[in-house]
Amino acid sequence: MRCEDCPSEMDEGVYERLRSWREVQARRSGQPAFCVFTDKTLMAIAETVPEDPVELARIPGVGMRKLDRYGADVLAICAGQDRAEED
Repeated sequence: MRCEDCPSEMDEGVYERLRSWREVQARRSGQPAFCVFTDKTLMAIAETVPEDPVELARIPGVGMRKLDRYGADVLAICAGQDRAEED
């Protein structure tokens, strides 16, 4: 994605919604939040704000398993929907 020293163009609102959603997902699955997605992956998602599964799959940390499991929610959050409390 970008170098560590480059300024970020991350959408802070998307990032915070993703973090809230991730916390719910981690709690439901009984695993640490970083197992859902790392902070770095959430930042990359919030920087690119993907609009479809192909764009989301290009982000490091989003493999096929996570795309299948979480892709619809992540894309909905990127589109402005609040999925933090939804199933």
